[in-house]
Amino acid sequence: MYFIRFVWIIFSFVTRLWVNKCMAQKHASKLLAALSAQYKGNFDDFTYKKIVKSHSIYITIICDAFVRLHGRNTTKKEKTRSIYYFICSSLFDNFWDNHSHSIEELKELSFNSTDYIPKNFDDAIFKFSHEFLLQEVNNLKDYIAVFHLVFNAQQASLQQFDATISNEKIQEITFAKGGYSVLMCKFYVDVAASTQETNCWYLIGTLIQMGNDLFDIYKDTQQNIHTLATRCKNAHELEKVYRTQVTALQQEIKKLPQSKYKKTEFSVSLAATYALGLVALHQLKQLQGNQSELPNFKTVARKLLIVDMQRLKNLIRWITFIYKEAKL
Repeated sequence: MYFIRFVWIIFSFVTRLWVNKCMAQKHASKLLAALSAQYKGNFDDFTYKKIVKSHSIYITIICDAFVRLHGRNTTKKEKTRSIYYFICSSLFDNFWDNHSHSIEELKELSFNSTDYIPKNFDDAIFKFSHEFLLQEVNNLKDYIAVFHLVFNAQQASLQQFDATISNEKIQEITFAKGGYSVLMCKFYVDVAASTQETNCWYLIGTLIQMGNDLFDIYKDTQQNIHTLATRCKNAHELEKVYRTQVTALQQEIKKLPQSKYKKTEFSVSLAATYALGLVALHQLKQLQGNQSELPNFKTVARKLLIVDMQRLKNLIRWITFIYKEAKL
């Protein structure tokens, strides 16, 4: 029975993803063009593509997954908020990565934006988008509280350039940065989320961040960024950490008050995201082989650290992981 249900859910999921992705890309491109004309500037090519791609995928995989628990898909207003969120998150990442702003400037822009005077196009767009979301969110007090946690995690992540940082601190930063960033999106959808749903928002965020780090091992190693993935000595031990978060998410899904079918659909949708991390971990375990430790990543060829999801073997492995992990 689960197999038949799974096949139908996957078919529906892939169809919606393809259709929604095309529509979301057009929606995002149109809004970004309007902002560029209004503020007489342009997004750099990398940031533009990141916003459009992230929004177009996120709408179906994450936002639709949560609102479909309540019997519908995301609305146009919710999709618009998502675009503004990715404008803010992408520019915010740039501000930190490029060291273009002092901590005090970032605090003022984030928490006292009405008094902040933009220095350039990116500043002006971030300020407008951030203030738009402040007017749109369904619980401003809690939203600001979560945003403070995101800010703190982002600031703490600067420590990941320090070789003396402990693995425990890296894990704390990883979970906070990923978990609270995704939890912010709960406030952009017009549903009353249960405690279990709120926990799911946070937990899938921790897995997304860990998954991103697994996919970025080569890049982060070259840039001397310390993550749980780049610090990994034993792929099996890192898998235990990852699966602890997966199990916690699965338990929260089981406790949801919705019907078994809706919970299964939700479970499949979220598994489609975190199963990518499991594919990356499988590749790490293959790299380790029968050895007690992984090799020094700086001595490993790039092709052995890059997870190519266009390879048929990885796609089959991904679907297999989704099928196994999503079953309630």
